[in-house]
Amino acid sequence: MNGIAMPSTKRGLATFEKICRAAEMLFHTRGYNATTVFDIVTEAGVANGTFYLYFEDKYAIFRRLLLEYSHRIRSTIAIATEGLTDRREKERIGIQTFIKYVRDNPQSYTIIWQSLQIDKKLFIDYYSNFAAHYISGLKTAEEDGQLKAYDPLTTAYFLMGVSNFVGLQVILFDSEHSSDQDIDRIVDQVMLLLDHGLFKTND
Repeated sequence: MNGIAMPSTKRGLATFEKICRAAEMLFHTRGYNATTVFDIVTEAGVANGTFYLYFEDKYAIFRRLLLEYSHRIRSTIAIATEGLTDRREKERIGIQTFIKYVRDNPQSYTIIWQSLQIDKKLFIDYYSNFAAHYISGLKTAEEDGQLKAYDPLTTAYFLMGVSNFVGLQVILFDSEHSSDQDIDRIVDQVMLLLDHGLFKTND
């Protein structure tokens, strides 16, 4: 499956996971281009041939990590917002959950953004798939009268951009303010902007 052979035993799964985590750490700290398969297996403590039981090449394991982040982030947000019907509250909790996830898993940002240089299609597919899921929820909220009727694709990327760069604020640009309380305060500011807008009018 796309250069990946999933193991069928518990022992195989444990080894597969060990290799993934080693690659994740190295891609995060050294970068994809500076990391070799030999580096990955050395870090994982497995033989070189073991890597090729599961992965065709370094690109295959990188793509696997991207897919993993996509599932984990969406799943984490889905669990946090389960049962919520108010779109504003769902958006608030979703942004809050995303920012806390990337704060606790900064390697996800590093690897996702590296994909733009490694294979632009990977980067496009990652965010296009995220946007598609976002659009579905936005359309439902619009039909329920909870959102104004803006272009759903632009709205999805706008909200994703807000989450992404406020996440960068927390983990890179202003990392001294990254506690749960700080993130809650920052998200409150985001929601004020979404509620009231940025520009003053003469109305």
